[in-house]
Amino acid sequence: TINCIAEALLLRAKGGKRGDDTVIDIDIGKKDVQPLQIAMNAGTIAFDAIKQRNNAAAMDETTDIFNPGEAQTISGRVVGVVTRMRDLEQTLIEKVNEANWVTKYGEEESFGVLKGECRFAKTGEESGNTAEEVEKELSEMLKLNPLLRMNRAECLLALFIASVEQPTLEKIGQTVSGGSMIDFVDGDRIEVLGVA
Repeated sequence: TINCIAEALLLRAKGGKRGDDTVIDIDIGKKDVQPLQIAMNAGTIAFDAIKQRNNAAAMDETTDIFNPGEAQTISGRVVGVVTRMRDLEQTLIEKVNEANWVTKYGEEESFGVLKGECRFAKTGEESGNTAEEVEKELSEMLKLNPLLRMNRAECLLALFIASVEQPTLEKIGQTVSGGSMIDFVDGDRIEVLGVA
């Protein structure tokens, strides 16, 4: 799931262009792309990853094939995060800005955010940058830095599970394959994100 979200972040940074020159637009911030198309494209990312994993499992005894419940959970989470990505990113930056120690020790990137994003969120254009400049810097860093991309994906998934998945499943009395545990981020990030 995290790898799919990281891939979606990379695709957005590249303007939706995949290595084979196909375009899979997943940027909810673009006015000319419909939300349903973004959801379908996010589903394609998840489907491709599940298919690749299952194909690898067929060749390797040590890798398990995803069962239908696991595949559904992965797909639902990827679609859920991608369709809410801009809102989740805004929440992530707000949470990072609220934790003074993150800025004090320069730990923004461990949450997958840039110092410039945090400054811009606090002061707007008084930070010395425009929204477009901040977005351009983020796109470049997401393309160049896989660790930043992975950290951001983990935090976005954690926020999604805590703020959307868990409350919705609790409300309807359902569960997902593997549960809704947030056990893939460390304690400091759990505390800052408020997803304990």
